[in-house]
Amino acid sequence: MSYALNKKRAKGAFLSRSRPSHLAPSVSAKRDSGLPPPDGPYGDWTLRAGKNGEYLARPPVKINFKGTLPGYRPDSRLSKARNDFIKKAMQDESRSNEKVLDEALMILSQSPTGRDLLERMTQAGYEVVFDDNRTRSLGAGGLCDPAKKKIILGSTDDPEYLALVLGHEAVHAVQYTTNNIFPNSSHTPQTAIKLSFAIEADAYAQQTQIALELKHGDPNGPKSQWKMDGPLQQMRKRFANIVSAAEKTLTKKENLTNGAAVAAAFEGFYDNIVLRSFYEDAHMSWAENLAPQLFRKPGDVKHHFFRDLTSDDIASNLKHKGVAYLKVHTPSIDFADARHSGLTEGTQKRIHGFYKNYRPDDKLPKIKTFGVHVKDASRWLFGRDADTNAVILKNNKLVRNRKGPRGPKI
Repeated sequence: MSYALNKKRAKGAFLSRSRPSHLAPSVSAKRDSGLPPPDGPYGDWTLRAGKNGEYLARPPVKINFKGTLPGYRPDSRLSKARNDFIKKAMQDESRSNEKVLDEALMILSQSPTGRDLLERMTQAGYEVVFDDNRTRSLGAGGLCDPAKKKIILGSTDDPEYLALVLGHEAVHAVQYTTNNIFPNSSHTPQTAIKLSFAIEADAYAQQTQIALELKHGDPNGPKSQWKMDGPLQQMRKRFANIVSAAEKTLTKKENLTNGAAVAAAFEGFYDNIVLRSFYEDAHMSWAENLAPQLFRKPGDVKHHFFRDLTSDDIASNLKHKGVAYLKVHTPSIDFADARHSGLTEGTQKRIHGFYKNYRPDDKLPKIKTFGVHVKDASRWLFGRDADTNAVILKNNKLVRNRKGPRGPKI
C-alpha cells in the first residue's frame, strides 16, 4: 500500500518550468539548440523536457494501462439529462487521469530505478487502473493487487505524487513476482508483521531512491538531462527520517547507484513508529479476521499460522534492480532483533490472545519490544488528523508528546 500525501499540485519543478513535451520537436530543432542530437552518445535520451525543451529526457516506459473504473453504465431510474451529465463527468475524470498518468510515467521513466520497476512490473503481466472506490475505502493513494495482477491508483492532479505512488506499488508487484516473503496465512502473526515491515521498508526505500535519482539525475546520462526536486520534497514532508538516512550515504557518489542509499533508507523505515504502528494494526486485524474462517476442524492447525522465515530468507529476496542490496551493504542484518521484529506491548497482547484462541497447544511466543503504539496511526499516515498527539522517541523511549497540524515529525 502506498502512502497518501497532500494531493494538491506540487509547486515544484514539474510546473511550467519543466513540464515535458509529449510531442518531441523536430530533429533539426534539437540540433539547432546546441545539444547533442538524439542519435548521439546518449542512447535513448531522445525527448526534450522543460519549458523550452532545453533538457534531454528518456521516453516513458510503456505499461498496460486499462483506464478508469468503474466504467459508465446508464441508470434507467435517472433522466436522460442526468445520465448524460454523469457520463460526461466520468469521461472528463478518465481523460484527466490518463493525462496525469502520462506525465507521471514521463517523470518516473527518468529514474533508472523507476524505469527498471515499470519494465519488470509490465513484463510480469501487471495492469494499471484508476479506481477511487478501492483506494478511498482504505485512504490510500495506491494499492497492489497481486492476485489479479493490478496496480490500482487513486485520482490526483499531481503527477509528481502519482509517480511516487506508482513507483511504490511497482515495488510490491516485483516483490510478489520474484520472492516468497509476502505475508500469508501460513506465517505466525508476528512473522507476518515482520515480513510486512520488510516489504514496506523495501518499497519506501526504493521510492526514496527514485526521488533521489530525479533530484540528482542519472549518473550515466547526459549533463543536460531533465531533473526535478519536487518528488524528493514530497518525500521529506512525510518521511524525513527515511530520506535523511539515504542522503547521509551520498557523500560518496557511487552510493546513489550501488544500492547503499537504498539499504540506508530501508533501515530508516524502522525508526518510523507511525508506519510501524499502522502495519502492526493492519496485519493483526487481518489475522484476527481471517482465523475464524480457517480454523474449522482440528487438522487446520497444521496448515495455518505456524511458519517463520530466517533473516537470510528475507534479505535474499529484497532486491533493487535485481541485486539483493541488503546482502551487499548490511550482510549481518538480523530480522529477529528488536529493531526489525520488535512489537509494541499492545500488539504483543493481541498476539498472545490469538494463540490462546487458535493455537492453544503452542507455547506463547517470546516477542521483543520496540516502539510506542501511535493511536490512529492510519490517520497520521494519511494526513487526515490534525489534533492527535505525536509520540516523540529518543533511544526507543517516550520523551514527550507534541501536537502538530501535519502529522508527527519523526
